[in-house]
Amino acid sequence: METGKILPELLKKYAYKNTGVKRSEVIAHAGLGMDCSIVDFGEVVAVLSTDPITAAEKNSGYLSVIISCNDVAACGANPLGILVTILLPDKASESVFKEIMESIDKAAKELGIEVLGGHSEVTPTVTKPVICTTALGVAKKNSFVTASHAKVGDDILVTKAIGLEGTAIIAHDYEDILLKNFGREMVESAKGFLKEICVVKEGLIASASGVNAMHDITEGGLLGATYEVAQASGVGMEIYLDKVPIRQETRSICNFFNINPLGLISSGSLLISASNGYDVANKLRDAGIDATVIGKVIDKGIYVILPNGEKKPLTPPKRDELYNIKEKCNKARQY
Repeated sequence: METGKILPELLKKYAYKNTGVKRSEVIAHAGLGMDCSIVDFGEVVAVLSTDPITAAEKNSGYLSVIISCNDVAACGANPLGILVTILLPDKASESVFKEIMESIDKAAKELGIEVLGGHSEVTPTVTKPVICTTALGVAKKNSFVTASHAKVGDDILVTKAIGLEGTAIIAHDYEDILLKNFGREMVESAKGFLKEICVVKEGLIASASGVNAMHDITEGGLLGATYEVAQASGVGMEIYLDKVPIRQETRSICNFFNINPLGLISSGSLLISASNGYDVANKLRDAGIDATVIGKVIDKGIYVILPNGEKKPLTPPKRDELYNIKEKCNKARQY
C-alpha cells in the first residue's frame, strides 16, 4: 500500500466489516465519509472524532487539535475537549515534547476547550513524532449534521478556499525551497493560511442554517471529500471547476510542483450540501466567512465540469498531493 489514507475499497473490504457489535445508543456509525461517531445521550448527543498528524513537521501539535475539532464542528457540534496520544522516536529531545504540548495548549485555548488527558511515550516504532487527537463535542439531538444526507437537487458549496492547510504546511516545512523560487511576501502569506484552518465557526453557523450534509475537506482534498460525501449519501455530484475558490499562493505552489490543487489537503474549508445553498452562503458571508456554490447534487455519477462544459469523471486521488510535494522537496534537499 502507498503512503496516505487507506483506499476506500480496502476500507469497505476490511474496516467497515469489522466494527464489533452495533450498539443502539450509536446513531451515526463508522462508514466511508463519516469522520465522526454520534452517541445518543437523551436530549443531547456526543460527537467524537479522532485523527493523527503524520504529514506535517512544524506546527504538528497545533494542527492535531484543530483538525479533530473541525470534524466535530462539521457535525454541528461544539467541541469541548480532546484526548491526545503522542508517540516520540528514540532519543527525542525534551524540547520536542515541550514544543508539541505548548502548541496543543495554544490551539486548545483558542478554541476554548480542555485537554482531557491521553498518553505519551518514546518508542522505536516511529521515526518522527506522531500525534493523534480524539475530540469530543456536544450537540442537541435534533440539530446534528452528518456527511450522509446530501439530497438530489442540493447546492454544493465550500467555505474559504481549498488547499489552505496543504499550502501552509509546505510553506512552513519547505520554506527554504520556496524562497529560492518565490518572493518572501508570497511565502509568508502562504504560511499565514495556518490561521484559517479552523472551521468551528462556520460549522456551527451552517448547521444552524438547515444544511443537509457537511464534511471537513482534509486528506485527499476536494476530490476526496466530494467522493466520500457522494458515497456516504448514495448520490452523485457535479463540481464546476471554474467556480472552485483557489488562492493564488496555492495555485503558484501547485503549479511549481506540478500537482493538482483539488487533491491537496484542505482543512479550513467545509464541503456543504444544502437545498438553499445560496442562502447558506450569504449567512456565512454575513459572518465574515467566504462561501462559494461550486456544484450540484445529482442522481448518480461524480463529475468535474470543465469551463468548456466537458464532463470528466471524478475519481479520488490514491494519496494526497501533499505526499507528492514532500517527496519532491526531500529529494531537492539531497542535492
